[in-house]
Formats: sequence, C-alpha cells, structure tokens
Amino acid sequence: MLLAAALSPMDACCEGWSFDDARPERGKFALGIVSGVAGHELGHYLVATSKGYKVSRDGLSIVYPDAKFTPADQLQVASAGFQAQWLLSELALRDSNGRELKAPPGNFGAGVVCAHLGITLAYVVFLKNNKQGDVVGMAQATGRSNNQVASALAVPGALDAWRLFGKQVPEWVPQLSVLYKGLGIAWAWTY
Repeated sequence: MLLAAALSPMDACCEGWSFDDARPERGKFALGIVSGVAGHELGHYLVATSKGYKVSRDGLSIVYPDAKFTPADQLQVASAGFQAQWLLSELALRDSNGRELKAPPGNFGAGVVCAHLGITLAYVVFLKNNKQGDVVGMAQATGRSNNQVASALAVPGALDAWRLFGKQVPEWVPQLSVLYKGLGIAWAWTY
C-alpha cells in the first residue's frame, strides 16, 4: 500500500539543471561539492564516535583502529556516509516545505547532489572492492556480495541524477527515491 501511494501518478516537475548553470557561480557549485563530500565523511565520524569507536585516517580513508564491530554497528558505520549524502541530497532537491523543487536547485545545491552522484559512482565503479571502503564494510556486515551492495547503492544515485539533470521528471521519481532511501536507512538502523 505504501508503494502504491508513493508511486501514484502526478504531474511531471522541474526543468533540469546543467553544468552551464554553474558558470556564473562556480564557487557556490564547488562549495556544494566540498560540502557534500564533507557531509559523507562527517556521517561516518558521527556514527562511529557516537558508538564509542575511535576514528582515524589512512590516506583518504576513514578507519576505525582496533574496532571490533558487531554486524549492526559495522553496517551503520559503513553506511553512514551514504545515509548522510542521501539526506543532504533531499535537502538540496526540496523546498523549505519539503516539496520537490519545481525549478532546478541553485548551484550550491546542485554541487551537493553532484557530490552524492560522484561518490556513488566512485563506489559502484572503482571502490566497491576497496577493503577499507563503505561497500566492503556493508557487504561484510550483511553477508551480501560487494556487487549486490554496489547495485543497491546505485539505485538512489540514478534516480537523483534523473531528478537533477532530467527535464519533465515524473513525480514518481522523487517519491521512489525518498522511499528507497528511507527504507535503506530504516533497514540499517534496525539490522
């Protein structure tokens, strides 16, 4: 019933954002990208420290020295970056009343969403087998394969790319994106 309500047909919305839109405000767009990446990393940091784990760095990776994770903790910490970027992308693609934007987001918001898309693409294509990466952590916690986890992470990325760049995006696209993200976050926290 929840799925039927979320996918009910409505009017198409929004004209797509393009990289040409960023030209007059490249600084805002770049700040959005940096903020999106920082939000992803901050998600890991906040969840790990709230659970009492030490956090350190190894190159560009956040690591948890001497951590003895339970499967639930490992899933929550490993997925925290994606949870954070999903929430940030929703803030960027919605108005102050929580409704889907009818016009493209500003350049800062587009940068935040592009950070989400870039991080997702990097994990799906290049980092899905990185032993310190989010995908491997989620796969180890759940017993799923790296490919299954990467494929699951690709879905909201694809939907949000459509929401940002698409023209006349059907109303069910943002609804499905929010539903998918919400179920993913709820699953991680009830695992």
